[in-house]
Amino acid sequence: MKNKLLFIPLFIFIILLFINYDVVVASSIDAVNIWLFKVFPYLFIMFTLNDILINLNFEKIFTTTTPFIFIMSLLSGAPTNAFLISSLRNQEKIDEESANYSLLFTYFSNPLFLFSILSLLFNKFIALKLIIIHYLSNIIIYFLVRKNIKNNHLANTKKSSFNLGFSIKKSMNTLIMILGTITFFMVLTNILTKTFALNELFTTILKGILEVTQGLNSLNTINLSLKIKEILAISFISFGGISIHSQVKCLLDEENLKYNYFFKGRILQTAISVILTALT
Repeated sequence: MKNKLLFIPLFIFIILLFINYDVVVASSIDAVNIWLFKVFPYLFIMFTLNDILINLNFEKIFTTTTPFIFIMSLLSGAPTNAFLISSLRNQEKIDEESANYSLLFTYFSNPLFLFSILSLLFNKFIALKLIIIHYLSNIIIYFLVRKNIKNNHLANTKKSSFNLGFSIKKSMNTLIMILGTITFFMVLTNILTKTFALNELFTTILKGILEVTQGLNSLNTINLSLKIKEILAISFISFGGISIHSQVKCLLDEENLKYNYFFKGRILQTAISVILTALT
């Protein structure tokens, strides 16, 4: 029944694709440019290094796997947390419950990306404030759920070894999936905003819900008070956009981990971030 209900909106979307072919082409080119120049150069290196570090048991220098996931996710940006957690779970270095709970508080946007795009919207003080709030909200969530995270490593029942070629292949497969997701949601967003007569505010919110970069870029042109722009910006960043959610779910499904933990974490993180932003 659910699949039958999906047929109607999918059929309408296919028709809109043919009607707005120029939008599809332009959006796809924009998506490839974003991926090639902003996503690929940094995430490829970080994904590959993360996989190598896991294979070399680097996480054992920490007391538990949690600090390793937290720090590497913070430095790399989304969807590194899902990539790391899935890899650690695959090698049985983290139990299923701890892996699921780790999804709640290890989502970070890349710090360099955040600072560069927020600096276009706000002064450097506000940009740094929003980045700190983004990180602080995750720390708050950690303290709320830390009792569910086990404080010991599981026995590593699978042999780990250094294989650069395998790590590169795994990273490239993940990045190709990310490219496809970015392209799909950029096409979807632009077709929806062109087809339906939406006001400027609703268009910005829709873009932010579907894809973070587009939502933040739209804030640069919309006429709103500074505080409202701050709240919308931190909301887009904390929720992550359905594009990121799709990427994360794809990675989690490979190890049968539960996406709903990630989703609940983003709702909670958004609520905490909005409150902190409104109060500062």
